Amino acid sequence: MIFHSPKYKKRIASAILCGSVMLSAGAPVFAWDDAEELVSTVFEEIQTEEAASVVSLADSGYALQRLGVVVGDENGDLMLDNSVTRQEAFTLFLSLLGEQDVAQATQYSYTFQDVSPWFSDFAGYGQYTGYTAGYSETEFGKHDTVKVQQYMTFVLRALGYVDGQDYTWKNSLDKAVQIGLCTQSQADTWAANPFLRQQIMEISYLALSTKMKDSDCTLADKLIADGEFSSEAAAAENLTFGTTYVAPSDTNNGGTAIAHSGVTAGTYIVRNVGTGSVMTAGGADKQANVYAASSTGSESQRFTIQNNSDGSFQIVSSQNTALTVDVHPRAGATAILWSANQTDCQTFVAVQESDGVYSFRLASDGSLALEVVDGDIRLNHYSGASTQQWKLSTGTEDTAAATAKLASIMTVHPDGKSLGSSYSFGGASQCMGFGREVFYRMYGETAKWGYDGSPKSSADAKLYKITASSSSYSASSIQSLISKAKPGDILQMNSPKMHTMVFVSSDSSGFTVYDANWTGPNKVSVRYVKYGAWSSRNSKGITLLHATNYPIS
Repeated sequence: MIFHSPKYKKRIASAILCGSVMLSAGAPVFAWDDAEELVSTVFEEIQTEEAASVVSLADSGYALQRLGVVVGDENGDLMLDNSVTRQEAFTLFLSLLGEQDVAQATQYSYTFQDVSPWFSDFAGYGQYTGYTAGYSETEFGKHDTVKVQQYMTFVLRALGYVDGQDYTWKNSLDKAVQIGLCTQSQADTWAANPFLRQQIMEISYLALSTKMKDSDCTLADKLIADGEFSSEAAAAENLTFGTTYVAPSDTNNGGTAIAHSGVTAGTYIVRNVGTGSVMTAGGADKQANVYAASSTGSESQRFTIQNNSDGSFQIVSSQNTALTVDVHPRAGATAILWSANQTDCQTFVAVQESDGVYSFRLASDGSLALEVVDGDIRLNHYSGASTQQWKLSTGTEDTAAATAKLASIMTVHPDGKSLGSSYSFGGASQCMGFGREVFYRMYGETAKWGYDGSPKSSADAKLYKITASSSSYSASSIQSLISKAKPGDILQMNSPKMHTMVFVSSDSSGFTVYDANWTGPNKVSVRYVKYGAWSSRNSKGITLLHATNYPIS
């Protein structure tokens, strides 16, 4: 069914709705064959319980069609004898709010994976406003039909009532009777019979003449004020109206304002302080998840801070610069990639929490900040937790941090320490085991390699890379190889005179290594070696190994 409202934009009033009853409505249409005899489930009762209306409930769908609230298919058919899907129910709900056009004016993001293409604008708008949460973040349930109690929750929301506060979906019909939307007999009849499009039209029509919460204005007054239809049209359909409607203050922009810090535009790795993980795009396509993962140096972990004139910014994916980090403006929402559209979902400010450490807050509500939760990146109320704080890194390798880490390790195993005759680590003993232990202490991973520097497994291959190698031990060859070394790198000599060392530093004459077994069995040493010291070394070559998660600044 296709619903309709006049083509103009207006601001949104948001409300948070309970996910277990979040529905939605569709695009086919409501209709019946003109040749069929039509009988409303409440037509008889209207004749006996109250004076007959100019518009009977049997004709309520046509009244809504004349008002422009619903349109029907290309032939105007409303298909009134069909059941109602969740997509269709939600679309009619937006029509009763007068928000169909505003929902379609901007392409809001959504995480549902099962919605129809025609419903995508409504799905995004529903998640943005909090009107719908679906069954889960990924499942909306587009083919499922709705019950009368579920649709009545939408109608009550359109009238300003708050789900979970003023009513629950299970007692929504009781609430409808209480506020005068319908009689008890009508409610009982709807509940006892199949819920079809005819009944959804009857409820929607009655809602138009029902007063809004805490107001003398009816829903018709609101829609007239919004320009959805005229007072003349309302009178022609025998609606109750006539009280000037005053819109409540816009709650969608009612978030906390906060002083923020400017961040320099540029491309960064965005690292979480609490977990050490980095912001990662789960793909280069729209709707890809944005989550936190170990640093790999890949393009999926690089984002561009794109500043706006007011000091706010967007976080743009380097993989696909048409997409930006997007998260709906409410606590618990998850981050995804979406087409850049400058909505509240995509606009952030940075608050400097300490030197070089920021929280990324939603620009429209500074109380909400990006946080790592079980590997996901979510929007939550800021509490000062380290998982809500971030550092911006240019992605260049931080040799100063690596030097400091290595110096700390060297206090655990100082020069001259004996490791003991039974020493081993990571499946190796003596110098190889010591090299693997230092690698673990530096990078948090147990990597295994052979005497030629090659990884023992595909998993090991992900932990380090070979950055240089030489089959010659001449002074010039060794100096050339060492020029590529960084503090914490592994130097691996091949057979027959195998030896494993950790590179510490270098100068124009030689370099310093940290190893075991060179000066005695399982004995730790810190040694300075001149470039030409191994010119006669009987070995097949030397390889330089570099960790893939080397510290970055």
